[in-house]
Amino acid sequence: MRRFWAVLAILFAALAVGSLAVLSEGGGRSIGIDDIAVAAVLATLAWLSWKSARG
Repeated sequence: MRRFWAVLAILFAALAVGSLAVLSEGGGRSIGIDDIAVAAVLATLAWLSWKSARG
């Protein structure tokens, strides 16, 4: 079960970083609060998954 939570944490972390990376490359579009909120939710899910894997 620990492996499941660790893989899930890595997946959510990659999605959080990727969501901001794609937006920063966009031509002329600024990052909005909704984009930051999505990244924050993904990062929180990654943290919670990592905490479950280690605890």
